[in-house]
Amino acid sequence: MRGVFISFLLIPICLNIFAQEKIIPIIIDGDEVSYLREEQKVTAKGNVVMKYKGIILNCDEAIYDAITNQAFVTGNVKISSEEGIITAVSGIYDFNNKTAEIKDIRVESPPIYGEAQDGKKISDQEYKLENGYVTTCDLEKPHYRLTSKSITIYPKVKIVGKNMLLRIGNTPVFYIPYYSHSLKDKSFPVELSPGKNKDWGYYVLTRWRYYLNEENRGKVHLDWYEQRGLGAGITHKAKTTKFGEGLLNYYFIDDELYQLEKRDELFDKYSERSSISSKYLENNRYKGQFSYSWQPNPNLSINSEFHKFSDEHFMKDYFYREYEIEPHPLSYTLADYAFSNSSFSLLTQKRANHFFEEIEYLPKLEYNFYRQNISKFPLFFESKTFVSNTTKKFANSSLDDDAARMHSHNVFSYQTRVAWLSLSPYTGIYSTFYSKNIFGDEDVWRQAPEAGISLSTKLYKIFPQSFTLFGENIGQMRHVVTPSISYSYIHEPTVSKLQLFQFDEADDLERKESLIFKLENKLQAKNEKRTWDFLYFSPYVEYKINQEGKGSFFDNVKADLEFFPKEGLSLTADSNYDYLDRAFKEVNMDLGIRDVIEEKYSVLFGHRYARDESSQSTLSLSYQLTPRLRLSNYLRYEYRTGDFKEQQYALRVDLHCWWMDLGLDVDKDSNFTIWVIFRLKAFPEIHMGFDHTYHGTRQNY
Repeated sequence: MRGVFISFLLIPICLNIFAQEKIIPIIIDGDEVSYLREEQKVTAKGNVVMKYKGIILNCDEAIYDAITNQAFVTGNVKISSEEGIITAVSGIYDFNNKTAEIKDIRVESPPIYGEAQDGKKISDQEYKLENGYVTTCDLEKPHYRLTSKSITIYPKVKIVGKNMLLRIGNTPVFYIPYYSHSLKDKSFPVELSPGKNKDWGYYVLTRWRYYLNEENRGKVHLDWYEQRGLGAGITHKAKTTKFGEGLLNYYFIDDELYQLEKRDELFDKYSERSSISSKYLENNRYKGQFSYSWQPNPNLSINSEFHKFSDEHFMKDYFYREYEIEPHPLSYTLADYAFSNSSFSLLTQKRANHFFEEIEYLPKLEYNFYRQNISKFPLFFESKTFVSNTTKKFANSSLDDDAARMHSHNVFSYQTRVAWLSLSPYTGIYSTFYSKNIFGDEDVWRQAPEAGISLSTKLYKIFPQSFTLFGENIGQMRHVVTPSISYSYIHEPTVSKLQLFQFDEADDLERKESLIFKLENKLQAKNEKRTWDFLYFSPYVEYKINQEGKGSFFDNVKADLEFFPKEGLSLTADSNYDYLDRAFKEVNMDLGIRDVIEEKYSVLFGHRYARDESSQSTLSLSYQLTPRLRLSNYLRYEYRTGDFKEQQYALRVDLHCWWMDLGLDVDKDSNFTIWVIFRLKAFPEIHMGFDHTYHGTRQNY
């Protein structure tokens, strides 16, 4: 009879078998359930359900042995737990340790699916497949699979296998002697990107990711360039719980264009390189990079970077995206220790590439005392002090400027309120010792006192009227206004900066006197669902006083604007206007329009203006054409030259468990790059650096 539960019959049996252990009974249900008392077994047929400690086992027939606490199950076997689902034809399940031996097994632990002739459930955290495959495709006949005689799945953690074959359909594509992939890593282990452009010709870039364990992982680079040769490299990341983490990145290529017999062809393509020393034009080109970070305790942090390149153009030629972000990376080691109200740091910075101009600190010791109350009155003190042995190294030269320095900046401030007005006067002094100046004079002292005061107040008003804007209901608004005036004065230093080496901002000290007027406005909106900053606007103007040779005048007029009227619509902007020249120095603006409900489209527009440098607009569009096709583009246009700096058009095709990205990139010299990237939906991250994205303004506060 269906619905017969016999857990009450099993309780006394289990108590006799396991003595004093506390037993959680197994619940068995089915269309027909029989209890064989002498054999201490239970048989069940038809829609069998067995439940025990979070495990649900479904099958057509089951024989449960109460002595061994095991069940032999057949027909449409399904074992469900928090870690996933196992289906099979038949098997033996051990309820003592939640293990199983199963025939014709299928494992579903998204994003991983696997099948095999034989399988074992070693625990809730480990499945083993023999003569089977794993994939992220949930179809009965998957588009791709990784096959092996032995595969171990650690649900939600990792997959491990030996002698694996990557098959597309039934066609073997690639052999992997050892495969270990973390399921916490969203990058697919194999990345292939073919294409063509003017500088490389046809090319194929590959990234083969490896996963040794949680502490050691990385990727191997194997690239072919039609016009440049073969490139190879490795990126290895090591992470420990006790000694921090490090990243090693090495890449090299025997560049055919840099061979001695192709000098004319090289200079025709890159005319600016004809003046470079021949030792930086060797065809053995490379980069070697290392970074390390360690925090042995909450107060101490250690960071280090090293960057070595064969020549100054290597990154631009082969890793342009990285070059755009950081064209001149520094090599250094920095140790920083934080106290409760101060910090101490030790910096060592040494030039690794002779073709760069850099500042060396060998070393620099710095102590920062943060703003602290030093009496029962609201009197505060803050200080910054450093000692350094500093050298300015000039590019491709044995000449340099060097001096030892000891610098301090000490400030006393007072904070009080008079009625509705907040006041904060301060005074301080800059003091610097130089072992020598630019004329060779030794033991030079420079001092410059400073003083200032800031005044501010805060006003607000509530507007209870409700209204609708851009489809967003706004029930109430609050306007907060914070006007402020700041006066600052730095006395003329006892030694002009023209007599000193210019290493960093500590040396660029001169007489300054100014008034700054600022009016901060914030509109905060509220409705039934949320409260947010609807509008922020802060104009700022600086009035310089008694500037040498110029007198007094308004100088910079700055403004910041942030506008978030509704979800999916945002506008941010900032500007810097030169009042004396009657011209904008800099303007930045970002507009974002997004479909936050269905994510069908997005429009992101940005503009960057820098006087005498550039005026560029960036546009990024994305639109879901059909359920399986998405079109996107990226455009960057320079108004001064009247041409596109970059154009990119991409089409994403949904291939069930894959995305196929077809892309076309056109740079400022009309060089075409065509690329094809396959991304697994389960592991979508790609590290090729072709698809350029523009994120625009943030969507809200």
